[in-house]
Amino acid sequence: MRHINSNNTFKTIRLFLLFSMVWAVMTDVMGQQERQYSQFMYNKLAINPAFAGSVPSGAFTALYRNQWMGFEGAPITQALSANFPFLSQRVGVGANLIRSTIGISEMWTLSGMYAYRLPLGNGYISGGMEGSLRYYGVNYNNPSLRADQNLAADNALIVENTHVLTPNVGLGVYYSDKQFYIGLSVPRILKSKMDFKNDLLVSREVSHFYVMSGYSIEFAQDISLTPQVNLKFVKQSPVSVDANVMVDFGMKYNAGLSYRSGGIYDALGESIDVLFGLKIVDPLFLGLSYDIQLGTLGKYTKGTIECFLRYSLPVKDDVQVQNPRFF
Repeated sequence: MRHINSNNTFKTIRLFLLFSMVWAVMTDVMGQQERQYSQFMYNKLAINPAFAGSVPSGAFTALYRNQWMGFEGAPITQALSANFPFLSQRVGVGANLIRSTIGISEMWTLSGMYAYRLPLGNGYISGGMEGSLRYYGVNYNNPSLRADQNLAADNALIVENTHVLTPNVGLGVYYSDKQFYIGLSVPRILKSKMDFKNDLLVSREVSHFYVMSGYSIEFAQDISLTPQVNLKFVKQSPVSVDANVMVDFGMKYNAGLSYRSGGIYDALGESIDVLFGLKIVDPLFLGLSYDIQLGTLGKYTKGTIECFLRYSLPVKDDVQVQNPRFF
């Protein structure tokens, strides 16, 4: 039997909960395999490939997320992305490099996006596709793990470091104008195998369906209110809802609140998120968020922090800025 090194009972309980969450990520029973972002409105490229090229000029972004602080081995996500429009914004290309860790597991995802945009009404509609390659590895030699018997005597246990590479494809549709946006996407369509042994078939990737939308209302000079929502649908899992309201001040800074449904056996939901954004200088935008955990899990965690930094290239004189807002 495998045990976790611990200095006290509380640490053991925390690690037990952590590895329970790892198991939930790896199996189809719970279904949730993709990362979640509190600042989804600034990170659409990670969710919808059709967003590629929707920015007026090229943009580079970096994101860091530390989830459930206070848990040893809790989820951490780091991401880099690039997004460029071409041919008078009719064509868009993008790329994401995302690293996630939880416990003794590590996941890298490299993806590329292509989108084609057409005028529709007062805005543009685009269709996009995505190709990706994912590395998933587990370090069973991690010093936080030990055993009270010879692991080699049990053929059911994996004792060496293992990994698997899985390709996938995704599709999306995205519409936006000066005040409104809506997108539908399935970033990973194929049910790629995730097992480390060829004679096993326990875990596969599952499709995640996203619907996101937002509408900006200007109710005073240089002040606008933007309600937004991001819905995630996964087979055999509850619908995940991120409902957000942001207030923008002169396109220089903004602040808002989000509510995320879900949680583990808690009717209150998963978290209340506080968001703040600031245009440091004209091409550089910084976004910060802090998630206040609800329910039982909130008693044992210090919350979640997320930091987002975007650098936008200068807009050419002959390019019309369709949407100057933060999203």
